[in-house]
Amino acid sequence: MKTAFRMKNFVICTTLALGTAAVLLGSPMLEHYQKHLKTAGDFTVAVAEQMPESDYGFKLTPAQMSFSQQIAHIANANMYFFSVLAGEKPADAKPASQNKADVIAFLKQSNEYCQKVLAHVTADQLAKSYKTEDGEMTGTELIMLSFDHTTHHRAQAEMYLRAKGIKPTDYKF
Repeated sequence: MKTAFRMKNFVICTTLALGTAAVLLGSPMLEHYQKHLKTAGDFTVAVAEQMPESDYGFKLTPAQMSFSQQIAHIANANMYFFSVLAGEKPADAKPASQNKADVIAFLKQSNEYCQKVLAHVTADQLAKSYKTEDGEMTGTELIMLSFDHTTHHRAQAEMYLRAKGIKPTDYKF
C-alpha cells in the first residue's frame, strides 16, 4: 500500500514538474516575460530620451542619484540579473560617460542583452536557485526582480522629469 501511495505521489509530482516546464517553455508565461521585457525596455528608453541633455546631471536631492545615474543603474542592474540567469560572470558595466547619448546607448545595449538571454532561457534555468548579492533566488525570481527594480527606478526618473516640468511619456504595459 505504501509503495503504491509513493508511486502515485511520484507520478503526480513528475507530471506537475513536467507540466510546469512545458507551460514555461512553449509558453504563454515565457512569452509574457519576453513581451513585457521588451515593453519595459522601450518604455524606459522613452523616459530617458525625454530629459534634456543639459539636465542629465539633475538630482532631486543631493543624496539621490542623478537622472543619468538612475538610468545607468537600471541598465547595469538588469545586465547583472540576466547574466546571473545566463550563468555568466556578472560584469559591473557602465556607460562610456554620463552624457545622454552614452547613457541611452548603454540602456539599449542592456535591453538587447537581456532580451537575448530571455530568448534562450530554459525551464531548468527558471527553476534553478542562484546565489546573488541579495541571497538566493530562482531564475523566475531574477526576472521578476528585474521588472520590479526597473519600475522602481524608472518611477524615480519620472519624478525628475516632473520636477523639470516635463510630463513623462504615457505608461506602457
